[in-house]
Amino acid sequence: MYSNVLKNSLEDFLYFLKIDQLTIREAIEAYLKLKNISEKNKVFYEIMKKMHEKKEKTIPESLLKQFFENNEEIIFDFYRNDYVEAKFPIVNGSGRGKVVKVMVFETSDTFTNISDVENEIKKIEEIVGKKLGVIFDSNFSGNSFEMAVSIAALTKRIPSNLAFSGEVALDGTVKKNLEFLSFKEEISQQNNLKLITAFDVDNIFELKEFFEAKEYHIPILLVLKEFNDDYIEAAYMDLKEEVSRNFPMKFINLFERIYDTKRVYVRKEINKNEWGKILNELYRVVYQVISNKGIPHIAIIGPAALAMGLGIAIGAQNPLVVYHKQGKYFPVIDLTDNVRKIKTIVKKYKHLKYSITGNGENCAFVVYLASHNLYDSVLDYIRTNNLNSKVVLIEPKAGGGSLPPVRWDEFVSEIMSITQNIHFETKCNKVYFFLSCPVPLALGIGMAYGDFSKGSIFHFDKTTGTYIEVYKIEEIRGS
Repeated sequence: MYSNVLKNSLEDFLYFLKIDQLTIREAIEAYLKLKNISEKNKVFYEIMKKMHEKKEKTIPESLLKQFFENNEEIIFDFYRNDYVEAKFPIVNGSGRGKVVKVMVFETSDTFTNISDVENEIKKIEEIVGKKLGVIFDSNFSGNSFEMAVSIAALTKRIPSNLAFSGEVALDGTVKKNLEFLSFKEEISQQNNLKLITAFDVDNIFELKEFFEAKEYHIPILLVLKEFNDDYIEAAYMDLKEEVSRNFPMKFINLFERIYDTKRVYVRKEINKNEWGKILNELYRVVYQVISNKGIPHIAIIGPAALAMGLGIAIGAQNPLVVYHKQGKYFPVIDLTDNVRKIKTIVKKYKHLKYSITGNGENCAFVVYLASHNLYDSVLDYIRTNNLNSKVVLIEPKAGGGSLPPVRWDEFVSEIMSITQNIHFETKCNKVYFFLSCPVPLALGIGMAYGDFSKGSIFHFDKTTGTYIEVYKIEEIRGS
């Protein structure tokens, strides 16, 4: 029955196999019955995948032997060992292109379903130091498949959005060959794949090291003001240089290539109705690094209110470093050793003091840690807008002015502690944040505070000469 399905419709046959409407035994019987199968290697490949998924051991020995061409050892190797799948683009004789899949697994002897490439596979075995079973889902010509097979033989950690193209020398060097490369790039893009070639890596072992790295340190510059391109480029290079003083950055370009990360985000101005949109864009830039085992090293130039909102969105669950520029960049918040230290609650304050003015069911936290004294203007805004709030002024014990570019982890922890201790000691139905502090510190405050309570973050709008609410705290992570 299923041999007729296979004969008439490859697509239907593979679909029935996928949804288990036909058994592996039935699939093998249909495959062996037909001598001239359209895309025979694809059928073989998909049956192999289903066999590995099911690990079925009730298939008659005679069928298995026929299917594996009497190579009994390969049957046991395939059932016992995991395989790694990789992809590579090809250009056929008619000038058309496609992506070929290959599965690679360790064996006691060389095995492949395309005999024409057996010598090349034996060369790859010499490179990686083990015998391989290599199954392709399509015929092809040329040696550009070697990079895909080599990396699949070396590591299991290959992102599914990648394809590879390149011949590999015995020392692991990826040979430089431009033939059809631009077309292969197009084929990969059409299939939503990133093509990795000699443009990206010199050696296959370098690629293995990248895939198996436990972490990647990635500088990110976020610019929310108008600067010329030269300034922004210089600022990024300064940040990159500072990061490299203390952290390895070997794979930064490859990381950006594979995971589509942005090293620089620029927005020259923020319109009144764009604060939420821009916050979401900034969060995606940072999250794209974090979600791929990256440790972001963030420098942000822009409003403190936006930085605090971004901090709330990011939270304090992942290691990162925040930098402050004062002549050069300084790492002022470093969470690579302990992501929770900025949330530590203390009873005694080493760096800061606070005072409370007025009464009310809400709490307005005025963070005054920069040269601009905002206290009087905040009092006026609260009275004018009937916010029914007491005002908590947080300032340095050493007096006003700019903070020195030292580690600000303890400053963030003390600000967090003041807000929480006041929450427990007095009534705060809602909280309002007014910030005059270094932008990196505002980012840290947001990370530490999170969306702990309902409230708002305010920004002083120079156009109107007053404060505007730019974020509701409880809505940031849900936006």
